[in-house]
Parts: sequence; structure tokens; C-alpha cells
Amino acid sequence: MQPLRCLAAALLATAAAAAAAREGDTDPRFSGDGLQTLAYDVTTAKGDFARRVIVDPRNGRYLAVGYVDAGAVGIAAFKPDGSLDATFGVSGKIARSAPLEAVTGVALDPVDRIVVAGYGRKPGGALLDYDPVVCRYNLDGFPDTNIAPDGCRRLPVDTVADGTDTASAVVVDGAGQIYLAGQVQLSATDYDFLVMKLASPDAAPLSTFSGNGRTEIAFDIDASNPGGDVDGAEALLLQGNWLYVAGYAADEAGNDFAIAKISALNGSEDTTFCPNTTACAGTQRTQGLRTIGYNLGGDNQDRARALAATPDGNILVAGEVERTVSGNLSNNYLVTRINGSGSYVGGFGSGFNVYNSILPDLLLTDISVRSDGRILIAGTTATSPLNADPGRVQWVVQLSANGQPDTEFSSGLGGGSSSIALIAYPNAGSGQPTNHEAGGLTLDHGRILLAGARLWAQNLPNGVRDFDYTIARLKGDSLFADGLEF
Repeated sequence: MQPLRCLAAALLATAAAAAAAREGDTDPRFSGDGLQTLAYDVTTAKGDFARRVIVDPRNGRYLAVGYVDAGAVGIAAFKPDGSLDATFGVSGKIARSAPLEAVTGVALDPVDRIVVAGYGRKPGGALLDYDPVVCRYNLDGFPDTNIAPDGCRRLPVDTVADGTDTASAVVVDGAGQIYLAGQVQLSATDYDFLVMKLASPDAAPLSTFSGNGRTEIAFDIDASNPGGDVDGAEALLLQGNWLYVAGYAADEAGNDFAIAKISALNGSEDTTFCPNTTACAGTQRTQGLRTIGYNLGGDNQDRARALAATPDGNILVAGEVERTVSGNLSNNYLVTRINGSGSYVGGFGSGFNVYNSILPDLLLTDISVRSDGRILIAGTTATSPLNADPGRVQWVVQLSANGQPDTEFSSGLGGGSSSIALIAYPNAGSGQPTNHEAGGLTLDHGRILLAGARLWAQNLPNGVRDFDYTIARLKGDSLFADGLEF
């Protein structure tokens, strides 16, 4: 048996047999083993990916939102015990046709509508002519027709003709205004951060934001390709009247973490954020922008993927970095802490950051902060690169508020304890690879939910790979007796 298949089998056995009440162990009150899957299979494409779980504020059920098959938003309703809620949609699920090829972000707005961000190919456009797309639905899964009959608005940018323009993250403010972050193409070799602001009633771009509803942020730190490097936003955080945008910026050595702070009112950069290199050590940009180059090994492909605020108002930036130790290269998760001025906040992890490896290859997909300041991060990890099969499982790590791994978080495979919870789902067997994707984290009364997908089977007719929704629930610090309280 291959090593990762052995690992997956061990994880499933551990989940089934676990008796210790560690917070990172799967919760048997949810679907019997803490794990639930759902296959839409609306078309023969069979590509179902859950991006995030929304907790329905009316009744506590879980709404798993993601991308379904070929061009649909899927919303499925689960009771807190893990069973499908048959009163929702058709047998507990809905698939709404949408002009999307990926769902990249999900949020709940202040009047309890589900906002979905992604991108889709322009009708009749070139092969890579993509536009950002936003869709909005009520909690029963019906589209918000204030935007369009299907609830979706395509948002052409087209700074360059037939450009690849995408949205990777979404947040919503207290007035229901929608913010998107992603990437805009400026030329054949030049890509920048893209941030958009949309009106609450109909998701139309707001002219009060940079004049046309969008701003483009250039880091351009690669001196070997002046004006022609690749920057991209992956995460977005709204704090008061300020937006923090994080992702990556290409330089001569690879990619660096890149963070921008801009006004949520008009899109202008906050010049008090990293005003100079003294305030922000090592940055290659200042006055509204910050870069962090770790350069720990390999090709230095370091990317920020997620943002979160701490209870005391600091900002956590999380992603992955390449690192070489004793000649062995691996991807590590990394979390660093800065303040609202862009400066490091010390006393975190080993000083200013914490990083660690799990399996050699790793992707971080989300970060969340618990009410007491403890930090959760999640993603996938594998023994082989991300563009290869097989061998990928989901993971969740808990850190203290000061960035120290919580070694009592999860039951280890050997019966001990670990800061890392590894999650794997069964597949069709018969030599099928272990391959999972991870989405976002959600907290529900202390319980920890992770959305994602698992490969059920590959090498189907026409090369189809059959992915299904996954939802894992970890025990967290919930004290509920049966997991069914609303």
C-alpha cells in the first residue's frame, strides 16, 4: 500500500475509534464520524467543490456553498447532526446556473444573504478572457433578482483586451456593500492586485471608489522585469474603514508576501501603513504597501493566502513558504503578525512569525481566530507537488494567541497528541488516489467546520475526475451534549 493510502486509512480508523475529547478530533455527533460528503453530479463533469459553510442564523443548519459541475453554484443544507435537511431545495440541495468557472469566496451579508465570488469566461471571448463574477442568494437558495434573474453580475475589467481578470476573495460591510479582491491583467506579462467595490442593491460598481468601482495596485518589485511582473491578491479583510489586501508579488528571487492597506471608502492607499523601511523592516514598498521576503529555500515561492484580525486589533497574515532543511525542500505554513501601521508585532511564534511543515507539499487556504484569540489555520498537504496525484489530505492546525503550536489540539496517529489534525475521506477504492481540496473554516459555537472536496474516482470516461463536497466538523471547545442545539 502506498504511504499516503496508509495514512488515509490510519486517519479514517483513528476518526472512527477516537475516544479522547481533544478539540481537533472529528466530532461523532456530526454524521457519526465528523465527516460528511455530498455528490451533486448534475452533469457528467462531476466536479463539486465546497468553498465554505455558512451557519444559518435562523435555525443553526449548515449551508455548504461551492461550485458544482460545469457552471453552477451549489448550496446544500445539513442539520447540525450531519443529515441533509430535506426541507431545503430538492432533497436538501440546490444547484443554480451561474456564469462561473470557479467559486473562490463566500460571505454572509448583514441581512443574511449569501454572497458568492468567483470568475467566469466571457461569452464568446478568448480562451483565457475571464471576468470577476458576484452572485447573491437568500438563505433558502433563491437568487437575488435585484442583481439579475439568476442573481449574478459579471464585472468586466478589460484593462487589456481579452485579459484574464479574476476575483479570489470577498467581504461585505455593514451596509451590504461588497468588496472583491483578485488579479487584473495589464499586458501579456504584467498582472496587479485588483480590488472592486459594489453597491448593495444591485452589485453595480460604485464610482465613489477610485472613480469606476475598482482600483489596481502595482507592487512591481521585480527589477529584472520592470513593469512586467506578476502580482496577485488572494485575501481580503475589512477593518473599520480600511481594507487589507494580501497575496504575492514577484521579485528576482521568486515571490514575496505582499500586503496593501487601502481606504474602503475611496480606494486610496493608506500612506501611514509602512511609511518607510524603518517602520517595516525588509519591505520593498512603502506608504500603503508592504512586502515580506522570507527566502528560506527552493525557488522562494512564498504567497500570502489568508488574513484575520486578532481581538486586540492586530492583523494576522497567513500563507505558505518554501523552506530547505538539510537539503530537503518542503512547503511550510507561515503566520506573521503586524499592526495597523504595517510593523511587526513581536512575541509571536519564534519572534515575528511561526512556520512549520506537515508533509513536503502544503497549501494554506484559510485562517480564523477564536474568541479567546487562539488561531486556526487550514489547507491541504501531500507528499508530492500540488499539480500531481495522488496523496493529498486536509489539515487544521491550532496555535495559541501568541503563535505557539497547541500540541494538545488533536489526537496523534500514534495515540498521543498533536497541533495538527489530518482529515481524509474514503474514495471508490480499487487503486483510486487519495486527493482532497480544502476550502474555508467556519466556527459554530466553538465547533470547527472545514469545507472542501475529495476525489471519489478518476480516469472515468472522457478523463473525468469525480470530486464531491466534503464537510468536516471537529469538536472544538463546544460543551453541547448532543450537537443539536441551535
